[in-house]
Formats: sequence, structure tokens, C-alpha cells
Amino acid sequence: MTNKTLNTRFFVNRKLFVILVFILGTVTVSHAQQVKKRINKNGLAKDTLLNLFHTPPDSAKSRVYWFWIYNRVTKEGITRDLEQFKAKGISGVNLICNGGYAGKEPLPGVKWLGEEWRALFRHAIREAKRLHIEIGFNMAGGWTMMGPSVTQDHAMKKVVSAEMKVAGPVKFSGTLPQPEVVEGYYHDIMVQAFRVTDGSKQIDPKDIIELTSKLGAKGHFEWDVPAGNWVILRTGYTLTGAAWSKWKAYPEGDTFKGGEGYEIDYLSVAALDDYFDHLGKTVIAEAKKAGGHIDYLWSDSWECGKLTWTQDFANQFKRFRGYDLKADMPVLAGYNVVNADVSARFREDFDRTIQDCIAENYYGHFEELCHKNGMKVGNEAGGPNDIPPQDVLKNFGHCDIVAGEFWVNGTRNAPDGYNKDRRERLNLKQTATAAHVYGKRQAEAEAFTEQERDGTHWTLGPYDLKPYANDAFCEGINRFMLHAATCQPPSDGKPGYEYCAGQHFTPNITWWEQSPAFFSYLSRCQYMLQQGNFVADVCFYLGERPPLLAPPKYNIPTLGPGYDCDYSNPEVLLTRMTVKNGRITLPDGMNYKLLVLQNCVSPVPEITKEVGGYQGLSVSSDQSTAMSLPVIKKLKELIMMGATVVGAPPGMSAELKNYPECDTEVKKIAAEIWGNLDGKTRTERKLGKGRIIWGKTPKEILLADGVSPDFSFTGQTENSDQFDYIHRTSGNAEIYFVINRTNQHQTRSFTFRVSGKQPEIWDAVSGKSITAKSFEQTNGATTLPLEMDAFSSYFVVFRKPIAVNAKGASEKNFPQLAEFEKLEGSWTAAFDSQWGGPAKAQFPELISWTKRPEDGIKYYSGTATYTKSFDLKNNADKKMRKSKRLFLDLGDVKDVAEVRLNGKKLGVLWCAPWRVEITGAVKPTGNILQVDVINLWANRVVHDLSLPVDKRLTKTHEVFRFDMLNVNTPLLESGLLGPVKVYTAKD
Repeated sequence: MTNKTLNTRFFVNRKLFVILVFILGTVTVSHAQQVKKRINKNGLAKDTLLNLFHTPPDSAKSRVYWFWIYNRVTKEGITRDLEQFKAKGISGVNLICNGGYAGKEPLPGVKWLGEEWRALFRHAIREAKRLHIEIGFNMAGGWTMMGPSVTQDHAMKKVVSAEMKVAGPVKFSGTLPQPEVVEGYYHDIMVQAFRVTDGSKQIDPKDIIELTSKLGAKGHFEWDVPAGNWVILRTGYTLTGAAWSKWKAYPEGDTFKGGEGYEIDYLSVAALDDYFDHLGKTVIAEAKKAGGHIDYLWSDSWECGKLTWTQDFANQFKRFRGYDLKADMPVLAGYNVVNADVSARFREDFDRTIQDCIAENYYGHFEELCHKNGMKVGNEAGGPNDIPPQDVLKNFGHCDIVAGEFWVNGTRNAPDGYNKDRRERLNLKQTATAAHVYGKRQAEAEAFTEQERDGTHWTLGPYDLKPYANDAFCEGINRFMLHAATCQPPSDGKPGYEYCAGQHFTPNITWWEQSPAFFSYLSRCQYMLQQGNFVADVCFYLGERPPLLAPPKYNIPTLGPGYDCDYSNPEVLLTRMTVKNGRITLPDGMNYKLLVLQNCVSPVPEITKEVGGYQGLSVSSDQSTAMSLPVIKKLKELIMMGATVVGAPPGMSAELKNYPECDTEVKKIAAEIWGNLDGKTRTERKLGKGRIIWGKTPKEILLADGVSPDFSFTGQTENSDQFDYIHRTSGNAEIYFVINRTNQHQTRSFTFRVSGKQPEIWDAVSGKSITAKSFEQTNGATTLPLEMDAFSSYFVVFRKPIAVNAKGASEKNFPQLAEFEKLEGSWTAAFDSQWGGPAKAQFPELISWTKRPEDGIKYYSGTATYTKSFDLKNNADKKMRKSKRLFLDLGDVKDVAEVRLNGKKLGVLWCAPWRVEITGAVKPTGNILQVDVINLWANRVVHDLSLPVDKRLTKTHEVFRFDMLNVNTPLLESGLLGPVKVYTAKD
């Protein structure tokens, strides 16, 4: 081809290119202008925060645990679930295969990882891709990583030992005692001998002799024993033998046939690699065959017990601690090497190594494997029970999705309408603080789990769940993983065959068609609480003593209500903290006024007892006096840069590396920092640009620095537990979430540490917002009255600038309601005859269905439509009707209502106030009111348990595991309970 031809073609192509760009640009601009006009016309682009609050994005919507119980699923069930999740406002599923069944006999499913299972899995991947549903996969047939591929060598292990005493000099030839052996598995680590005197547990390290090479087959041992009394210590390792370290199929355990097996060795990279090769690569390949992908792999809650050894633990110990552990191994058998203090410090170093192995060899390596394969990683990396020593925050540092969990047990007998016990949500603050200090935008929680007699299944409605959600949000959680949804063949009928713990968020529940109202509430809260950064005045340093756990949110005595906080571990302090403008600052923008050296989980014994009991660990409330050299050097650096650090000086190193020189060096630097402070008469000292304070509480320091509480309300001093809050800052917006923790209507004045900005009140139930008309500003804070119904919440948002002396022109922020009319007399109710109800029934008064004599109403579950005709009194007073708004209040409802007036749909009501505006629908006379009321499945199921199987209307378990539902389970109040009233409202 000639150059001339090339030039000609280039010229022509360039002309075509220019023309094409012009055309495309014109089309693009035209389209963009059209979109812009349409958006401006609808007002959608004027306020992004408010618009997305009203209609949250998928990233703010809840995920759901999607259980494949016994792998008993069908393509029809998979498609139905995913389509319904998408339609109702759930944006992602976490697929978990297990055998945690709610019934008596296991149901047959397809073979785990067999061809049928793989085809169903591929179908799920394809459907998730089609529907734009996020899909994750739990890496087990249980919770954490376990199953048939795990060999004993790759299973959880513990250190065991046995000893014998001999007196020398003598030539010993015999068999050493055998340490504990679990399931025939045992390997020796070492044999040591050391002198003892008079039964003492004290050992001089110079007397310890390494004798491992003298140990022969079957424990035979030969040694020329020197003079003196000696202990021969044989140390090895075996399987842990913990109840959940080896899973069994239901009914002996909670997995399915073919899913049984050991939990992996969580201290071992090799164990994880082998497991990932077997399961991880399998599901990744199947997803690829389906033309889709897995968004994240998951490792669920740690419930498999403790472990203390892995094959290369000695090398791991030297890697993390910097010295050899051999000389100190007798400490694990109850002896003191050097002295009790040094031995205790070795034990802490040993536990610290377990922590580091779990964080790096398990969670860290799992993160690497997922990222290498183009997926995110998610974990419940903090328990919830019987865990080994762990640095949970460090675990979470290796997670893209950090998750805790909360339960709703004890609701029915709770005096205040729900169970406020912290034990139901003990790891939420820990999860949230991990997200804050490691720069994760979302903090997730397994939500609404329940397992208790006379409950668990279909016994709690959305209003029952709301106060638990609110508490979780105030702990810092900003996305839920709903617990749970069991995938079932539609042919099973309703309510179907379920997992052994609640709740059940599936298309089979009675209120599924109304569920978007509840899910939208959660999504709006989650969207707002994902904005910007959490606001906290204090970061408490947990110290270095294992275990490193953060406590739940509680009223910290030295801080008081109205201030919030985070917690830091050594890794965050060493690698992420710096100082900007006198505030301790993290790379992602989180910042704190004070860094407090708490050096324990909590100084409050009640709190540490709860946390320790929850995790199966001994947790001390005594503040540690130890600090490692790297940590104290970093503290000095932060103070020199301008930080305010609060706490007592350390008295020794937190590590045994370079002992005893390490203690001397720590004390030297401590003297440089604390100087002549004594924590009593001399409590504050400047150092560089910062200061060290010892002997004052964080609250005293903050108040002295002019930092008032971030949130307060009238009556807070007398009862700080009635309301709670959380605060986030995003650009020019200050976002407060405020909740009423009581089951009573409350009117209070609330004060927020913001001034110069107009307060707005946003309601996540309705998606509506108002500009506050009643407020005042004083001393850098804004106070406004809020009227809050039982368990209600509001976002109070400050964005738009106003004068710092501006105040509202009204006394109230909400319409003034006045009772206008009570709808008395009889109601007609229509029930669904398919579920045993009468086609029509009269209710002379509004009472619970359970108080009716007819079985078809008393035990009814489902939807009933109440109908009533009414006229407005004073209907001739048109002036009144034009000047005031009218509201219909249903009084009380069990459990969900959908209202229509004169054929106009007015919305779904699922929580207090059970009220809806009727201004645009009501007529002076001849009004036809229809209220669909939906209760829960429990009443019909409980009654059916008393009937022969062939007489039952519900299709579910013939008998419920653990008697969670039984013939004696109390019935739940149901129906429209009233009183039903019409109110006038004047702004």
C-alpha cells in the first residue's frame, strides 16, 4: 500500500471521525439536556442527600442470609426468592448451605457439590446477574470453614502435656506418660527436663534441658538423669475436641449429610490454602461457567471453640514475638519460669501470637485469596462465643465487609416492650469501631436473630423489631444482613419448612407484600448512617493485654452521656494515627479530641464480665500497666505533634522480647513523657505541641476545653437511657439520628452541638422531611423540641447556613392534633376462607382475634379486611375542613395495616403512630374505610399442631425443634385493636 493511499484514507477517516464526533456529541448533549430538564422539572437533582434518603441506592439496602437447608432447593424457588428480594427492597443475598433445621426429621436435598447442586448454584448466579442482586457465598456447610475435605493435620489443635518425676542420679529407660489424645491424633512437640525442689512450681531457666532427641517410638525414653529431683515434661498437640470443632449431620449436629467434618486450623496458612483449593476454587469455577461471578466470600460467626497450636507455631511465635518460646514452654503446663510475673508475660505473648496468627494467617490470608480472585471478603470476625484470644479489631482490618450480630430474644416478656439487655448486642460497638478506625464505610450486623421456646418462628412483626434496629443503628451499625430467608420450593406451601432460628424474611410470610414499608425504613436509616464519618470526641486505647475486645455501647462513668467514642488496638495506633490541628486523625478522616489510655476492655467490672461471658474468655477490668516499646515511642511522637493523651504511665514492657532491657527502655521513655506528674496534685504537662494528662477524667478535660456534650435532652441526668443518638458529619451536613427507647409517646427538648445551621427533621418511616420551625441557639448549640412516639426515631440534619443568633418562629415543630371524631360501632371483617376464616364477621367492638369464640378467627393467620362506613360530624363546616388537615389514627394494630379510604390507597402502617393523613380522600358523608390487617403465622401454626396432620391448613414442620412452637405456645394478639379516631391537625 502506497503512502498516498494511506494519506488519502487517513484524511477521509479523519473527516468521518470529526463528523461522527459531532453527531454523537449533538445526540449526547441533547440527551443530557433532556435528562437535566426532566430532573430539574421533578426536583430530583436539587438535593441529592434528601433524594437518596427518600429512595435509597442498593448500597444502602439490607442484605439477607439465604439458607439452602439440606440443599433442598429448586430453580423455581431460587428465581422466586431473588425476584421477590429485588422487588421488596433487599439488594443482596449471602448463600449459606447448612442443616440447621427447625423440624424433627431432615428433609432430602441434592448432594452437596454434586452435579445437581452445581446446576442449581449456577442458576442462582445467573439469576443474581440478571436481577442485579449482589451474591455472596459462605465458605462452609456450617458457619466458619469446615467440612469433609479437612484432614486432622489441617484441623484445630491444642497443646497437651504429661509429666513424670524422677530422682537422680539414675539411668532412666522407660515409657513417658502419654498426653491427652483426641480421636487417635497426637504428635510430640518436645521433651524437656528441669529441676524442682519440694514440689515447687518455680523453675530456673538454666536448669531446663532439651531432651526431645531422646524420645523414641511409642514414647520410649532413655536419659542419664543427673543428681537431684527432676520433672520430665512431654509436650505435644492433639485435636481440640471442642463440641463444634467437628460438625455432624442433623440431628446430631447442624450440617447436612455430606457436609460433616472438622473445622480448619485457623492458625495455619496451609490449612486455609488446602480448604480454599477444595471449596473456594470449585464455586468460583461454577460461577464462571454460569457467566457471572461471586461478589464476596464469607466466613460466618466463630462458634467452634478455642485452639492453641499449629504445626509451625514455634516459628510463628518467633516471627511475631522476636524470641524462641522453647525455654518458656513449661509455663503452659503450670510452671513458673524465672518467676510468676515473667511467666504471666510469656503467657500473654503466647496468647498474642494466637491473636496474630488468626488475624494474619486466617483473616488476612483469606482477604488475599479473595482479592486475588476478584472478590471481596466478609466476616463475622469477632465471635460471638467461645473464642480464643483475639484482636478482633485487627481481624476486621482484613475485611471488606465487617459484621457483628444482634438477637431479639426475650421480647414477649420484656417490661418496656423490648429486651434492652446489652448481651443481645454485645459486639455491635466493636464492629462499628472497627469500621471507623480501619476506614470501612459500612459496619454490618446479622439482624434480628432469635432462638427461644414459644418464639423464634413467625412471632415477631416489624414493629417488634424496630427498637432493636434503632439500638443497632445507635451502636454504629449502618447495614443489616437480615436473619434470615430459607430458600424453599414453592410447592412446599406456606409457611414452609424453616431454619431453626428466626426471623424469616421470605415470600411465605404473611406481611411480605407490605414488607417494603419496613425495608424502606431500614434502607433510609442505613443510607444516612453511611454518610461521611462518625463523630466521636474520644478514642479509648485498649492496650496490649489479650484478648483485645471492644465493649458494647454503655454509659462510660468517666465520660458520661452525650459524648461518643471509638476504641483502638495497637495496630491502629502504630500504623494509622497522626495528628492534625491538635486532633488525633486517621487516614480516612476520623478524628478525636482525646486519646485515652484505657489499657483494658473496660474499667467497669460489670461490662468486662458480660463481654467475657459472651466470648467464653477471662476479661479483666484492671487496667494494664504494661506497654510495648513501639507503642510508647508512638505515643511520644503523637504528643509532640499536638495530641492530647490521657492516662497513667506504664511500669514495664508489654513484651518479653529483650527482657529485662525492654522494661528499662519503656520506663525511660515514660519518664520523658510524664515527667513529674503524679496523677493527683500534678496532672497535666505540655510536651512539644501536645500534652499528657493523668488524674483527670475525659469529661473533665473536654468540659475544661470548652467541648460540651454532643447530644443532650431534658431529663438526661435522671434517666439517660430513655433516648439515644449517633452523629455523623458529611461535608457541610451534620447528621444526628435520635431514637426513643421507650414504648411511650414522649415530648422533650434536645440539644445538639451545632450552631449556625438550620435544623431539619427527617422521618425515615415516611421518607418526608420538614424544616424545624421551633429552635434556639445558645453557646454553640441548637435546641429544639421533638415529639416522639413509642420506639420512634428522627434524623435531625443541619446543612443550610443561618445566623448564629437565629431562632424558630414557632413553639412546635409538629402539627397540633385534636380529636375530631371517634369511629364507634360495629365493623365488618372479611377473612380468607382458604386459611379457615369466615368470609364475613361482625366486630361490635374492636378486640383481638384471639378473644373471639370462633376457631376460624381465634386461630386465624393472614389478612382480614375491616370495613366501616362513616360520616364526618360537623360536615357542613367546610371552612374547618379547608383550613385543617385530617388524620385517621388506628390506635393499635397487630401487626401490619394497609389503609384505603373511598377506594384511595393511603399506605401501609407498621409502627406507631398508627396514623395516616386522609385530608385528600375523606368526604363529608358516605366514607367507606377499608383496613387490611395482617397478623403473623404463629397462631395458625400453633393451633394446627393440635390437629391431625391431614387436618392442618399450614404446611410446615409436624414438630418444632426445641419446642420453639408447640401446642401450649401462647397465642399472639391479632387484628385491629383501636380505638380508631379522626384527628384534626393544625400546623
